[in-house]
Amino acid sequence: MNRHAMRGLVVQTLYHMEVGKSEKETAVFNMEEFVNHLKEKALNTSEIDASEAAIEEAFTLDPYYFATVDGIIANLEGIDELITSHLEGWTINRLNKVDKAILRLAVYEMITEVADVKVIINEAVELTKNFADTGDKKAPNFNNKLLDKISRKLQEK
Repeated sequence: MNRHAMRGLVVQTLYHMEVGKSEKETAVFNMEEFVNHLKEKALNTSEIDASEAAIEEAFTLDPYYFATVDGIIANLEGIDELITSHLEGWTINRLNKVDKAILRLAVYEMITEVADVKVIINEAVELTKNFADTGDKKAPNFNNKLLDKISRKLQEK
């Protein structure tokens, strides 16, 4: 799976943990089951013209997924403090749970510098469009502005 897809799965895992009050192990297991279901469906679909090995590779959680979920959980307090310190007129608990998961992922990636900050913010905005936008573009704009402020603060340090 590509990095964009992995980010989407990380967001879904964080969301599952938040909404379902699930332990990490349960949320990750459920995501593995979901991906395995997609893989089985792809293997049994004649419409997909790919080798079994290509499908296997396309539908496998990679080390980035596991390291990112673990890293966010291990650094959750600091990530949330960073998000909270840049919110104006909002509290972190008022944020949509999907947006919160996306922001946590993006801030973690900024802290660990896994990619260029522009790529991280762009990916977060795309995830917001895919998972949280109601059509009015408020959520993508909000997350973009917030992540831009956080990235500038991190670059100062």
